[in-house]
Amino acid sequence: MEQFSRFIAIIGLIAVMALSVPYISSCIPEAETVTATTTKTVTSTSATTVTSTSTEIVNNTVTSTYTKTETSVSTVTETVRLITVTDDAGITYTFEGPVDTIVSLAPSITEIVYFTGAGDKLIGRTDYCNYPEEASEVASIGGYYDPNKEKILLLNPDVVLADSIQCTTGDVEWFQSQGLTVIVIAPSDIEGVMRDIMLVGTLAGNQDFAAYAVAGLENRIDAVCNTLGGLGEAEKPSVLHITWYDPLWTVGKYSFLDIIIEMAGGINIFGDVEWDVQVDLEQAVIRNPDIITVVTDHGSEISFHSVIAEGSPFKETNAYLNGCIYIVDSDIVCRAGPRIVDALELYARLLHPELFS
Repeated sequence: MEQFSRFIAIIGLIAVMALSVPYISSCIPEAETVTATTTKTVTSTSATTVTSTSTEIVNNTVTSTYTKTETSVSTVTETVRLITVTDDAGITYTFEGPVDTIVSLAPSITEIVYFTGAGDKLIGRTDYCNYPEEASEVASIGGYYDPNKEKILLLNPDVVLADSIQCTTGDVEWFQSQGLTVIVIAPSDIEGVMRDIMLVGTLAGNQDFAAYAVAGLENRIDAVCNTLGGLGEAEKPSVLHITWYDPLWTVGKYSFLDIIIEMAGGINIFGDVEWDVQVDLEQAVIRNPDIITVVTDHGSEISFHSVIAEGSPFKETNAYLNGCIYIVDSDIVCRAGPRIVDALELYARLLHPELFS
């Protein structure tokens, strides 16, 4: 019964992700995330009036009274830093200075917040935000698909950071109707992840820090790509990535894992389908992958053990015969955050161990 419940939960997760694709495609334009900082001058004027009275007395008789009124005017000019960002839904926002409080509605976004040095501004995160460890000290606002809306309203953050799932569930529109500022962080590729890191860093006032951090990630990406630059097509192993075993779910083109597999010098055997998709088990066996990777399910290895079992339907594939079936951490390979570069390095090592120590 427990396994059945887990199966239903996973299928629900995959189904929501798959169904969200048309909506995301229609509401998120093919435009780059834009961040900019400008300044505006605010002038305030204050006036102070002081009145003094003096009296002259001669022989106990008031001979004259003098009243003096003085007014001083002071003007203060202050420069306010304006921060303008355009999110992944194509909406542009302008803030007077860095935000002070943030609520994150996705684990990948929470990782970005901490990666940009803005963890001290995070006042709310989901139950699934488990990295970095410091995130556990921040108040939870509920689940990924069912955040506690009333609690978020009470927190009254300067900004709510949402991903594409909250677009499909209607949470983004609901929070906006309640007066909260909601910024959509939903990158479609690794370059998008880098842009969104810069966006969050700029929002938090850590633009320089974020730029330095992104440069480090890009250097790591370049190192992998340069090492694999001379590979011919015949040297690229075919890869099956399994997100769930029964029924069999995998990734197609436009998904992050398809991008990662290609960048890591491999060929996705289901690159002819799109996004996260259920496929025919027999067809997966016929395509004979050289390497199979299987994600964990919140720490569970059920799918992995099914694939490597003695009676596995994959037992005649190159991957099974050559011992090239690997379990990978779903938190690392499935989140569109800074650790996506860890995923790239991981796959590069799995696919080409002779090139990466």
